[in-house]
Amino acid sequence: MTDKSPTVQTPDEAEALRSENEQLLTKLKYLQAEFENYRKRADRDAEIVVRFAHEALLARLLPVLDEMDAAVDALQGEAGKGIRMVRDNLTKALREAGLQEIPALGLPFDPYLMDAIQQVTEKDSKDGFVKEVLRKGYRLHDRILRPAQVIVVRNQGDTNG
Repeated sequence: MTDKSPTVQTPDEAEALRSENEQLLTKLKYLQAEFENYRKRADRDAEIVVRFAHEALLARLLPVLDEMDAAVDALQGEAGKGIRMVRDNLTKALREAGLQEIPALGLPFDPYLMDAIQQVTEKDSKDGFVKEVLRKGYRLHDRILRPAQVIVVRNQGDTNG
């Protein structure tokens, strides 16, 4: 008959096993953290690749959107109804892909979001505000895809309001 009772360890052996166990546990925790960081980094990189793919496509579609807007403005009434529907569907699809129009009309000029194409003097308007948008600007998520081209009121330092 064999004896299956646990072997008795000396206190030094038990301490050595405990120390080795703690070292292995620490290494395991580091490896788990490293793997989690790698996974998060890989997910971020994949998301960036997808965003760049969308960015190139959306940038190529902006002139089409501009032309659709011009067609809608030119065709009034029933004649423009079909064009408006197509433009609205295109705008909706682009918005779902992350495209956002940069608001500009009537807002203070922001050189990070807008290109000032012209400055005009207009006493009835506030200095430094956008009077007219010549070409809409767009952003994709947090990136400027195309700045808005605007006309800005410049009253040589005079301010109203």
